[in-house]
Amino acid sequence: MRAIEAGLRFLVSQGVKYIFGVPAGSINALYDCLHELPELTSIVAKHESSSGYMAAAYTRITGIPSVCVGSSGPGATNLVTPAANAWREKLPVIFLTGAIPTTKFGRGGGQELNADPIFASITKLSITVTDPMELPRVLAEAYNTAISGTPGPVHITIPINIQMTEIGEPEELKAVAAMPVTPDEAEIEAAAAAVVSAGRRGALLLGHGSKAFKETMLHFAELTGWPVATTPRGKGAFPENHPLALGVYGLASNDSAVEYLRGDNHDLLMIVGSALGESATSSWDERLVDGKQIIHIDHDKRELGKCFDTAYPVHGDIELAMWTIIDRLTQGIQEEQLQEISKGYLEAATTAESAGPETEDWNTKAAIRQLNLIAPDNARYYVDIGEFMTYSIQNIKVRENQAFDININFGGMGSGISGALGAQLAEPDRPVISITGDGCFFMHGMEVLTAKEYNLPIVFVVINNARLGMVYHGHLLQYKRCLEDFSQERTQIADVAKALGIRYAQANSLDELRPELAKEWFDQSRGPIVIEINVEGNEVPPMGERVKFLQGATY
Repeated sequence: MRAIEAGLRFLVSQGVKYIFGVPAGSINALYDCLHELPELTSIVAKHESSSGYMAAAYTRITGIPSVCVGSSGPGATNLVTPAANAWREKLPVIFLTGAIPTTKFGRGGGQELNADPIFASITKLSITVTDPMELPRVLAEAYNTAISGTPGPVHITIPINIQMTEIGEPEELKAVAAMPVTPDEAEIEAAAAAVVSAGRRGALLLGHGSKAFKETMLHFAELTGWPVATTPRGKGAFPENHPLALGVYGLASNDSAVEYLRGDNHDLLMIVGSALGESATSSWDERLVDGKQIIHIDHDKRELGKCFDTAYPVHGDIELAMWTIIDRLTQGIQEEQLQEISKGYLEAATTAESAGPETEDWNTKAAIRQLNLIAPDNARYYVDIGEFMTYSIQNIKVRENQAFDININFGGMGSGISGALGAQLAEPDRPVISITGDGCFFMHGMEVLTAKEYNLPIVFVVINNARLGMVYHGHLLQYKRCLEDFSQERTQIADVAKALGIRYAQANSLDELRPELAKEWFDQSRGPIVIEINVEGNEVPPMGERVKFLQGATY
């Protein structure tokens, strides 16, 4: 048995199902042995960077580690950005890169690169395997490292001759179980006491880390009657048509969330699963926490107290921590007091339904609101990076059975196109809507062809304003001028889809986004579709907080 096959067999035994990447010379042996591993499906992307975002999306949604592969040299460097993304998102993605034969190291071989130090600062482990007998063990170590403690990516360089060497039957390899961190009893008791003491004068701010525990967050909110806001990346952790929903706080925030969280209607703010970065806190605006006691719950201890003083830090598994607090809350107070607290839920405002476009004007905001209105009730929105992103954060109301993904921290333009493929593979029966822009499409748009090749029924919505909209408006807001080449002659994205043999549609008005059209668009038996939405894009997007941050920055 070849060394690479032995290592991959271990990964298959742990439930790894997909290898994302682009085949090339220095990883040919890896791809060849997939003939002997039918359990491991290869997803061949159009660009290595895209494959990394696919792998991250799949792993984020399923919790199952995935493998992402690149060749030596440029194939490896093309994976640096998605590896950094997986690092920021704390995702156990296993990055494998090829290399020239070990016997030729240092002699100037084609695409020779010492990739380990490049990946070292953005992975939990980055090494080169030089002994074929060690390759299966190293891959097992990489897997165990990726899932242990705070999850994160790993990187292994495997020279082509190491991959190909016959090693016979390898020794038995063992995997560690990913064990949740049990919250400290004293921390839980202190936080629970603070919740009881606050009564109805509390509020929740849910980050990305809470999205896997939506039912738990809903239960806690309805038990306490506390209003709930989310960060932009936490959007979807709480149904936004719920009576207690405030909407989004931070980048492109909703007025209701800003007014409440900066107001004096609560004394205690519970923050769950957020690193409290720039986009989550309106550039660390102290008004979020002024005069409030803070409970901060996170599975990564490094996030606690990093940005704001925290009276009640709770480190550990988020769902376990929340249920323990719920247990303390229900056991520690009288039934009458619990009913009084829960009145907050019963007295909350009437549930808001998904809103239509508000106006007959044709613009990005109206188009996204209309898209929200016609989207299936179980859709997953996968939003790319650009000005449309701010409109999506602010105007899409995520319903109870819908999901929302956005990758602000380290998602490059086009990552929402690539990530949508990973999301569709993770949940084949859920409709996936990729909301992207023309600038993003020019970077990673060829992945719509990958979706066609694997028959992934993704709805790619391309907001086409013939410019780099966020850059254009950002420069006008900050400098009162911008370069002419931030805009370009409009390219018909629908014509590109047509040339690729992909279903397509165009919308140049609200009338062309009618609900009856959606039945055809979301027909999952017909593969992907590209919907081009042509707008002028002259309205200023809700990105003021970002501009303020840049204006106040010093370089």
